[in-house]
Amino acid sequence: MTNPWIACLGEPLALVSAADLDAPAPPMHAGGAEANVASGVATLGTSTAFLSRVGGDAEGARILAHLRAHGVDVAAVETDPAGFTGRYAKTEGVDADGEPVTASTYRRAGSAAAAMGTDFLAHPAVAAALQRAAIVHTSGITPALSPSCAELALALLRDRTGIAGTVTFDVNWREQLWPGGDPAFVIRLARYADVVLVGSDEAERVLGTGDPAAVRALLPEPRTVVVKDGALRAVAVSRAGEQVSVPALSVEVVEPVGAGDSFAAGFLHGLAHDEDVRTCLRRGHAGAAATLTVRADFATLPPAAMTALLTCTDEQWATAYVGTGGVQVGGETYPAPRESGAA
Repeated sequence: MTNPWIACLGEPLALVSAADLDAPAPPMHAGGAEANVASGVATLGTSTAFLSRVGGDAEGARILAHLRAHGVDVAAVETDPAGFTGRYAKTEGVDADGEPVTASTYRRAGSAAAAMGTDFLAHPAVAAALQRAAIVHTSGITPALSPSCAELALALLRDRTGIAGTVTFDVNWREQLWPGGDPAFVIRLARYADVVLVGSDEAERVLGTGDPAAVRALLPEPRTVVVKDGALRAVAVSRAGEQVSVPALSVEVVEPVGAGDSFAAGFLHGLAHDEDVRTCLRRGHAGAAATLTVRADFATLPPAAMTALLTCTDEQWATAYVGTGGVQVGGETYPAPRESGAA
């Protein structure tokens, strides 16, 4: 495929400081899972569209400017003059093992994006993007936004409304978005997808196991299931049970939020270009590693560092390192990842 196109559907968010969560037009970064994936894929060079709604506020305008600046097509993003764009803030800390952890606080209930429903798919720009896309991507966050968004997710994944290409789904389980704590609906959506991405910790909560073979058995329908085991590895499992495993890179972790979206962006970029599964997994790890070294939700590796990581031997991969001071691969040092997301 010479010019693949990826469409990402979900809610964009304005990332602000905790003190500014209710302030009028505070300093912000662009965030939101599917928006991060769209920016990441576009930055890697794949044509990308973002499908959503934003409010008629400063945050919505700045998020659209951010997406355009990263090369994302926003023709299928509607602006609701009377609506508002969701916000969130992050509070950093450490866990019992001394590892960085982050808690997020949201102001998103009733946002412009939460008003999306199945009728959104029929809007001309949205329908055109879905029909053109080789890959349509969404996550388990979107159906949690509202009952109409849940119906929208079903239309995408089960009914494939207006979709000609592959449908990918990142479980992205967010406990605070599901007050009842029942993951049954998210599991149902995952089983309709062609490709599923899930963290092993999420899989433990949602499916009762983080073991790749066991996860695969519980999700028999998708073509590929990718289980991301944090700082250890990522494993892709086919319907036949064949596993491809790539260890995670050694990383200087500054802040963890957004790493999963960057993994998805790298993996989807490779998938769109028909790269083999091992290369797709390496791309995912490289993107996640870059984002772990910054406080924003998205970062990029220098092209030379990415090339080195994709082409190095398994032995060189095992000793590679991504940090704030630079990227080390096979005895060579490259510039550090660059933070993105300012809006």
